[in-house]
Amino acid sequence: MKIIKRILITIILIPITIGVNAQNSINITGTYNVGEGVQLSVLENGNYAIIYYGGIQTGKWQITDNDTVQFTPNKKNVFELYGRHNKDLKGDTKIFFNGFEDNQTFIQLNATEKRKYTMQRVFNVGANCFSFPYVHTFNTNANNILLMTKKYDQKKGKILTFNNSEGYNDFIAISTDQEETEIHSFTVLFKDETLYFKDREKYYSSFSDSKRIPLEEDSEEIKFIRKFMETEVNKNIFYVNPSYNMFGGVESDEEHQDIHKHHQFNTEKNAFINTKNYVEGEEHIKTDDSFHNMSLIYAYRVLKEFTLQESKNYKVNEKSLFKVKCI
Repeated sequence: MKIIKRILITIILIPITIGVNAQNSINITGTYNVGEGVQLSVLENGNYAIIYYGGIQTGKWQITDNDTVQFTPNKKNVFELYGRHNKDLKGDTKIFFNGFEDNQTFIQLNATEKRKYTMQRVFNVGANCFSFPYVHTFNTNANNILLMTKKYDQKKGKILTFNNSEGYNDFIAISTDQEETEIHSFTVLFKDETLYFKDREKYYSSFSDSKRIPLEEDSEEIKFIRKFMETEVNKNIFYVNPSYNMFGGVESDEEHQDIHKHHQFNTEKNAFINTKNYVEGEEHIKTDDSFHNMSLIYAYRVLKEFTLQESKNYKVNEKSLFKVKCI
């Protein structure tokens, strides 16, 4: 009987202990105004987002001590590459370069052991006065595509080698190189409903301590953050029109639309078509409305086979793909 009584006491104590721990856990979810025009939103699912002028940082948070919380930004590859089959290109390769003007960026197609890391500039040195879009057609196919970024004061370059196992010939290349402050974690002390930054002098010097404001689920900011994070997690396919305007982007009119709602897949064109609005051949004609015309949508799929290396053993072809300079 004594053994049974001990077991019953243990069973009763377990939920009580769990309940006490749950009551002692801190509730950090909320919105914090941590700087001028800078808002930190801490979500209940372990995610957070910092919205600032011109950008957004997302990441994960976790409680590491009783009142201490660590925030770790999501790190991106320096490049992302998406591809599709385009029968109109035949033996050529077309690439749309997005964000490559922000750093020194380089490219090589069809690298071999004998011809490795012979990188061509995407933009000229001192490029400015940019337009949109930047698209280049290479007179060759691409078994592999090498993309490199390099800081002006560094010799080593970060090189991603993408293996084009699907045989795509039409690509979207995205440069996602992040600033130093975007890739470093930070720690805060949460006390009396207030965030106190413990290491802001290192990478987040402009941040200030902030009082918690409960999340407003119906606010446009929180809706935007949740949609943005959902898009980031499921970003295996890029849907764009022939002018490279993204379908279903967080700021687009089709933000909440499914591509299958109004579009049907056309095998001949390898594209999704809105049969009510599409005019045959319109993708080959540029008009003032082309950028916003969503009658025909291409699906570019992410290339997942790649390797990343840092190397200073490369040659540079200074003749850039694009030359832009107006001042």
